[in-house]
Parts: sequence; structure tokens; C-alpha cells
Amino acid sequence: MRLFSLCLLVAPVAAHAISPEWTAEKCDRYTRAWHMATEGLATGILSDRFIADHDAFLDSGCTIRGAVCPMTKPEYDLANMLSLMAVAEGATGSFLPFHCAAASVPQD
Repeated sequence: MRLFSLCLLVAPVAAHAISPEWTAEKCDRYTRAWHMATEGLATGILSDRFIADHDAFLDSGCTIRGAVCPMTKPEYDLANMLSLMAVAEGATGSFLPFHCAAASVPQD
């Protein structure tokens, strides 16, 4: 009986955590953070691939996970800043688009 009661208490919380509304809200917050963080960056500081992969993440409604790999120091710095901003806004690390394959080696 206790287990059943606990499930009743946890179920609404779990449903809220994955609701489409919350996913859309996280994406809106993250998109604003991206625009704030990239506003005024010098042209060419981010690779075309990084920008294209990140644009695909935003265009998907922030549903593509692990599709953006920062390869340069400016890209890593931006990814770190965006990660902190996203977590501060209530998103979890699993929400973020950043991931690199083990064979990827960052460049300076």
C-alpha cells in the first residue's frame, strides 16, 4: 500500500518534468541564452559546423541531444557558459545539445 501511495505522489512530478509545455519553455529559455551569448561575437570565431549543428538543435525544438561538438576553445567556452545558463534556468544537463565522440580532439 505504501508503494502505491508513493507512486501516486511521484507520478504528477514525473509527468510535469517531461511535459511538452516544459520542454518548449526550456527551449525558449535556452534560445534566449544562445542569442544573448552569441550577440556581438566576431564573425568566424565559431565554426560553420558548430553553428549549423546548434541551429539544427534549436530548429528541432531543442529535441536533438548530443549533436553539437565544441572543437575550439571559443566553442568550449560558449558551451560551458550556455550549460551554466541553462542549468540556472532549470534545465538539466541531459537537455543540452553538447557531446563529442571519444575520438574528437579539440583544437586550439
